[in-house]
Amino acid sequence: MHLPAAEVPLVCPQCKGALVADPTSYHCDPCAADYPILFGIPDFRLRPDRYLSLEEERAKAGRVYEFGRNASLADTVQFYYSITYDLPPNLVQRYQAAILAAPERAQHILGDLRPKPNADLLVDLGCGTGGLLVAAQGSYRAICGVDIALRWLVICQKRLRERSAAATLICADVEALPFPDASFTQAVGADLVDHVYEIDRTLHEIGRTLRPGGLLWLSAANRFCPGPHPLTGVWATGFLPKRPRAWLLTKLKGIDLLRYANLVSPGNLVRRLRRHGLVVEQTKPKGVHESVARGYAASERRLIALYRLALGLPVMRSILLWIGPGFEVICRKPETDARNHKAADSSPNGKQ
Repeated sequence: MHLPAAEVPLVCPQCKGALVADPTSYHCDPCAADYPILFGIPDFRLRPDRYLSLEEERAKAGRVYEFGRNASLADTVQFYYSITYDLPPNLVQRYQAAILAAPERAQHILGDLRPKPNADLLVDLGCGTGGLLVAAQGSYRAICGVDIALRWLVICQKRLRERSAAATLICADVEALPFPDASFTQAVGADLVDHVYEIDRTLHEIGRTLRPGGLLWLSAANRFCPGPHPLTGVWATGFLPKRPRAWLLTKLKGIDLLRYANLVSPGNLVRRLRRHGLVVEQTKPKGVHESVARGYAASERRLIALYRLALGLPVMRSILLWIGPGFEVICRKPETDARNHKAADSSPNGKQ
């Protein structure tokens, strides 16, 4: 499951120095750091995601891996949610349907990227269960999926094996990637910035690992959508201040589903990208595959159908960019890299 060394070598996520590999780990001499290989996946995390500690997360990933050895992808996903206790049942149904339909939902991203099979190197940042990695088979010279959640990568690995698909899987924090500068020609971050620790550090690191002229595709939920938020199903969530929002979500859903989420708007993200020297080529409302409606209630399916219909109308597309549930941004790293690194280093926590 590893990329050939000549394609995309791995480096220490801390010092970017060379690594020494053995069957169970990678070692960095300058940092005296060891990075284990767990379930066949290198774990380069310097910190966990914000939901579980490293120890808890590795234990959960282990349970999913053991179950999945003799189970289908669908059964493995169902098992994962059976041991995830903090989600409302209606959202569990929605998330499971989204995972199973992920390759279909990712197809339109490839239409935007238009990869060259013999030339382009793709990294999917926050790849989750690997929908894009499967959809991209045969379209790239090499494909890499990165996620901070080892548990998701274990499910992704299961999907790849069921589909006889090939991709390198790396467990790492997008703000400390184990790749040299200018490693990839294309990068995707579907719903990535919603979930990172710091958006500006994320954009800086993505820019570092893109080659000059490289393409970046991002999507995010729109905080200024008056309708249901994609992660919660609660209307106008993004307009509320943090404390009232947390109270409302806890009251309605039993837990603050946005407790760690970054709420962004199209204008906000575009300004950040430009501050990091990336050239924004297109912004548009988020594309929605018909499979998205699976797992939703009848009233919500009607809203999705209306949204898909509105996407076909030019005037409505302009409006939906600003008030729709989500948006997409396509940008490029200049051929001559003139990014202002000082802006990223001195102000990593821009307003959201």
